[in-house]
Amino acid sequence: MPNFALESQGARVIADLSSDTHWTKERTWNILDILTYNWYSEKKHRTVIQGRPSLNPGECWPFKGDQGHLFISLSHPVNISHVTLGHITERQSPTGTIPSAPREFSVYGFTTTDDEGVFLGGHVYERDGPAYQTFTMPNPNIGVFGYVKLVIENNWGEKNHTCVYTFKVHGTIPT
Repeated sequence: MPNFALESQGARVIADLSSDTHWTKERTWNILDILTYNWYSEKKHRTVIQGRPSLNPGECWPFKGDQGHLFISLSHPVNISHVTLGHITERQSPTGTIPSAPREFSVYGFTTTDDEGVFLGGHVYERDGPAYQTFTMPNPNIGVFGYVKLVIENNWGEKNHTCVYTFKVHGTIPT
């Protein structure tokens, strides 16, 4: 299935409409610290839509806490039929557990960044499942969307941060 949330095809993360990146360093708010955080944050947000063929521990977008969201401008306006969410597996984790993996999440479609958005579906990422899990949207013909918002409602137990490794949006371009 084509991925319309792929950076190399023109998709982009809109950081201003997304949750802040988790920063483990104590901020001093000097100019160098601010510039470094902004560079780091943009780089980490983009990780989710870069379409990496494999997932490696730590190569994710971390956000603070167990709830957050990511707003993406898709490469094309589409009818969204499926989404794929990725996280490393427990076997890939150095600790053998993945408490920072998303658990319950929802997807919303937008025609512009100012819309209220249309609820497309809610799902559960199974921590015992494969790294890449694809979910069917219950009503793929509900509308054509140029933007999508991934809302992570909770994770599998980590209170400090949640990691999203990859997010893909599948569907069809209307004729």
